[in-house]
Amino acid sequence: MNTLTYIKELQERIAYHNDMKAYESLYKLLFPSLFRFSYSFTKNYQAAEEVVSDTFIKVWEMASQLHKIENLKAYLFTLTKNYSINQVTRSDKQVEYTIDSFAFDASITWRHPEDIFISGESVRRINQAINSLPPQCRIIFQLVKIEGLSYQETADVLELSLPTVRNQISIGIKKLLNSLPALQLTSPIFRDKN
Repeated sequence: MNTLTYIKELQERIAYHNDMKAYESLYKLLFPSLFRFSYSFTKNYQAAEEVVSDTFIKVWEMASQLHKIENLKAYLFTLTKNYSINQVTRSDKQVEYTIDSFAFDASITWRHPEDIFISGESVRRINQAINSLPPQCRIIFQLVKIEGLSYQETADVLELSLPTVRNQISIGIKKLLNSLPALQLTSPIFRDKN
């Protein structure tokens, strides 16, 4: 079962049965990604944990309405972004933030069996190359290529235009191919599914 199908199953179990085990499974599955995303805004581990906890509290509070959400993963990234920005602006009311102000730390985990053939050194080099991308490009790249959101979902989460997302993915892939030419055929991040 793929991740999106599993999330949909958990979502339905929570929505229709108030299934606490499904809720815990959803939390364990998505916490690492949402935490890294929140941390890119807050730059504080405790604040990022609090944001993700608030996100999941909101999920539980609206459990009976969850069945109406088409893509729960994209919805959770949107909630996490909004809560993270609120957290940052509460602590520093004088600063205006844009997406370029934040840095999403890339941490690739491979989901496909053939991906395990990529060496640890290659993964380190890919992560390093992703982290060297400009902030907006890096966040978009992470959401699309690592977290599996579509271009449109990423545009919606980040409140950007679809052409901006497409352009940033193109820029990211070109920069990564230039810095990692030997990996271009073996790495799943260079495959375009959108």
